[in-house]
Amino acid sequence: MKTSNVEWHAPRVGRLFGSWMFVVCLLCLAGCERPSQPLNKMFELPQFTLTERSGQPFDSASLRGKVWVADFFFTSCPGTCLMLSRRMKEIHAAFGKDDNVRFVSISTDSETDTPEVMTKYAAGLGTDSRWAFLTGARAAIFDLSIKGFKLALADAGGVDVKEKFIHSTKLILVDRKGWIRGYYDGVGEDSGEKDRLLADIKRLINEP
Repeated sequence: MKTSNVEWHAPRVGRLFGSWMFVVCLLCLAGCERPSQPLNKMFELPQFTLTERSGQPFDSASLRGKVWVADFFFTSCPGTCLMLSRRMKEIHAAFGKDDNVRFVSISTDSETDTPEVMTKYAAGLGTDSRWAFLTGARAAIFDLSIKGFKLALADAGGVDVKEKFIHSTKLILVDRKGWIRGYYDGVGEDSGEKDRLLADIKRLINEP
C-alpha cells in the first residue's frame, strides 16, 4: 500500500521543528541577561555615635531605612583623600535629591578635623544635608574602622610618607538595616568600580 505524503513527511518535519527550537533556545540563552545574584550580607555594623560637622551628635541609628556609602579620610591628606572625596561627590551627584541614599565621611584625624574645619572642607565639595562628615575620639574611630568596617587604619608616625594616617581607600556600601554589602575602589581610574557601585546602590534601593 502506498504511504501518503502526510505520513511520510511527518517525522522529517518533526525533526526539523525540533532542531529549529533548539537553535532558538541557544540564541535566547546567549542574548538574554540572566538575573544578577543578590548582594551578600558581609558584616553587620555596630551602632556608633560621633560628632557631625554641625557640632551635633550623630547616631548611626539615624541611617536606618537608608542605603548609604561611607569612607574614611582626613582633611589635610595631600592626595588620596581628595580622590576619595571627589569620587564620593560623583556618587552623591548621581543620586541628586534622592532621599533614599546617604553619604558618610569619617575623619581619622580628630585633633585637626574639628567641626569648623570639616564644615569648610564639606563646603568646598558642594555637599548637602544627605552627606555627613563625622569626627570623634581617636580610639572610637580606630575601633570603628578596624572592628566595625573591617578596614585597616594605622598611625603613619615614623613611616616615611606624607600622610598622617594609613587608611583604606575603599568606599563601603551599607544597606537599610546596617549591613555592609560591598567594598569598592575609591581612587582608581577604572570607571567600572564607580559604575558597579552606582548599580549596586540602585539594587539596594529596590531591595524588599
